[in-house]
This record gives sequence, C-alpha cells and structure tokens, in this order.
Amino acid sequence: GHMDAENFILVQASHFCEAYLCKEDPKKPGTQQYMSVQAIEPQFYKVLLKGLNLDKEQGLPAQYDRTAWPWMKARFASIFATKTRDEWAEIFYGTDACAVPVLNYMEAATHPHNVARGSFAPTPGKAGALEPAPAPKLSRTPGSAPRRNPTPGGDTSKVLLDYGFPSAEVKDLLGKGALVEVSQSKL
Repeated sequence: GHMDAENFILVQASHFCEAYLCKEDPKKPGTQQYMSVQAIEPQFYKVLLKGLNLDKEQGLPAQYDRTAWPWMKARFASIFATKTRDEWAEIFYGTDACAVPVLNYMEAATHPHNVARGSFAPTPGKAGALEPAPAPKLSRTPGSAPRRNPTPGGDTSKVLLDYGFPSAEVKDLLGKGALVEVSQSKL
C-alpha cells in the first residue's frame, strides 16, 4: 500500500524524526550542514529537549500530539539554525538524544569510529580517494579489500576456464572472434 508521509513517524513527518539545517559554519563557507534527529522513544526525546534547552519550557505539547508536529518542526528548525552542525554535535555528543551530525563522504571516511572499524579503504588507482570497505566483516566470508575496476573483456579466458570450459575451446572461440580478450590497463 501507499504510505502517508505526512503522518508516518519514520519519514520525517514528526519533529523528532528529521534532518535539520544548521547555521552556516564560517570555517566551511558555502556548505549546508545538517543534524539528524531520530528521538522516537520518550526517554530519548526528553534528552533531545534538554539539548535544545526546551526541557524546562512550560506548555510544550506531548511528543505524539500530531496536531503540534508542524509547528514543533518549525520551532526545532529555528533552534537548529542558531548553531553550526559541529556546535550541535558537541552539545549532543555522548548523550542519548539520538541527534547526530550528518557527515559528508570524506568526514565519514576519516571519522575516528569508522577509521577504527576499517569502514573505508583506499581506492586502488586513485590517490587519496576512499571507498566503503566490505561490511559486515564475517569470519568465514570476510570480503576483500577494494580492487581496481575491471577492464571489460580483460578476464574473458580466466572466467570461462574457471567455469569449466576446456582450454582448447576457449582458444578456438577467441581465434574465431566469437570472444574478445582485452589486455589489462596499465593505469
């Protein structure tokens, strides 16, 4: 069926499940940076309100009062716009507010948590570039480190031999032009 995005909690209908634009960071001009909020459970919502300095606010609607969601979303948006993403990240760091910074690709790749877990690996053939490493890391099927992009037609013989084609048949098909074997790129 179809989902009603205006009323469904998990698709940013509520003010406590949303990505909020933060104040522009003068150290990163021209960028838009966000905080992701997913404080669905009441105990996490309470910590979120504290971080936003709304915990002592009188007259706040109940968390699940759907009629208040639009104006609470606007209120949260105006509050998040008062600080940079990194300032909000510092406020919420180590709390159970379920509010975290949205990182760009290079920030995610160099984040201490991801570095410690080996979540990203160097991209072969592209100095300084990183790409996601295989995950999860399983003991019997650990995956392999990123490898160069294959050259189309560069492994024709190997693939056919691995699948059990006789060597003579592969050579014959290559000789007739039915298959193509391209030499590997030296890039």
